[in-house]
This record gives sequence, C-alpha cells and structure tokens, in this order.
Amino acid sequence: METKDKGQIVYYYNRERRLENAPAGARFALERQRARRPGFMRALVATRALANLFFALVFMLVAVLVVGYVQGTRNEGSVDGNTVTASAMWFEGHVYVTIKRSTSWLDRFKAVKPSMLEIRTGAGAEYSTGIMQAAEAEVRLRFQAETKPSRIAVIASVPGPGGETLDSVELIVLVE
Repeated sequence: METKDKGQIVYYYNRERRLENAPAGARFALERQRARRPGFMRALVATRALANLFFALVFMLVAVLVVGYVQGTRNEGSVDGNTVTASAMWFEGHVYVTIKRSTSWLDRFKAVKPSMLEIRTGAGAEYSTGIMQAAEAEVRLRFQAETKPSRIAVIASVPGPGGETLDSVELIVLVE
C-alpha cells in the first residue's frame, strides 16, 4: 500500500479528471443519477394529461361529497342520552314509520336511563304523533300520503313536567 507523508493513502483514480474525457452520454447519465426524484404530487402532475386526469378525479370526488351532503339523510340522532333511529316505507297510500331506540356501545357502561319520547312524523300537511314509553325499544306509526314522498321529517322530543320540551332531535328519513 502506497502512502504519502504521515500515512495518508494515495488514490490514483480521479473521477472528475476521468469525467472530463467521458462522452456526453456518460455525463448525461451521471447528471440523471444525481438528480432528485420528483415527489408524489409532482409525479401526479408531471404532464398535461396526468394533471388533467388528477384534477378531474379531485373534482369528481368533491362533487360526490357535496351531493352526498346536500341530498343526504340524517336518520339517526341522540336525544337525552337515547340514540333514536328512524326508517320509513310507503305502501298503498300510507307511509309506515319505524322508530327504534338503542344505546351505543359506550353508553352501555353509563347509567343512562331511557326516557319517554314524544314522536311527531310527517310530510307536508299529513303527520302522525306517538309516544315512546321508557320501556319500549320500538314504535311504529303511519300516516296517509296519496303519493310517495321522497323524505319525511321525524321529531323526537323529551317532554318536561310542565309541558315544555327539554330536549329534541329532528331526523330526515328517505322513504323506501
């Protein structure tokens, strides 16, 4: 092993001097080797066609989310610690509504006692009212409707001792 003064190793290969005499293709390959790879987003919009495809997908995703939010339903809600779920069906001039009370997995460990609920459901001028007692898990109501409504409203409220409403939730249900 050849060494200089004080034990330093002597290298005979000099990469820079060798690249000076290298052809253009070798220098191009070396430049590409050292280039940083583009990130994920730059790769998605690297060409005009990829950029158009990416932005079209983003636009469609936003449109689906907005339409789902605008036309969506809210058939489940919580009133006074009780989870209430509603479903509706139209058959031969009547809308049949089923309201179910349930407790969430987390509420099972709490001491939430079911309370009496006043239920009012309807579409337009036609409506029906009912009472869900504390011991009941399900109530079924019906009201007349000549044509099938697309959605109905269900209001579940907890009546107070003086007739006032202590807590309420409004649900929007798609009619099947």
